[in-house]
Amino acid sequence: MKNIVKNLPEYALMGLAVFSFVETLIVKGQISYLMIVVLTIMAAQVVFKNRYLGIFIGLIMGLVSFGLFLAVLSDYRKFPEVTTKAIELITVGSLLSLTGAILAAVMIFKYFNQEEKVAVTQ
Repeated sequence: MKNIVKNLPEYALMGLAVFSFVETLIVKGQISYLMIVVLTIMAAQVVFKNRYLGIFIGLIMGLVSFGLFLAVLSDYRKFPEVTTKAIELITVGSLLSLTGAILAAVMIFKYFNQEEKVAVTQ
């Protein structure tokens, strides 16, 4: 259980990649090779726990979350008046982008605090 909580950001990204892959396959009938690559990279990250790749993925995830939040704000401004649909858009979009940002921050701090693995030779 502790291992699952510790790797929650990686598992969340893997889940999103699988969801996106299946959704693209069902709706468009196409194979999303990008999601296969993302899933492979995240699985390798869970296994090998590379410090630099973990920080890089966390930064990319944080930037994407920030971009999602800006897109939500942009779409919200297009509503001429505040309706239930507008409130739903801003609430769900903000929660999704905030969740992504929190997971990115957890991932960045986790790998920044990870000690460098040094090969010992004798």
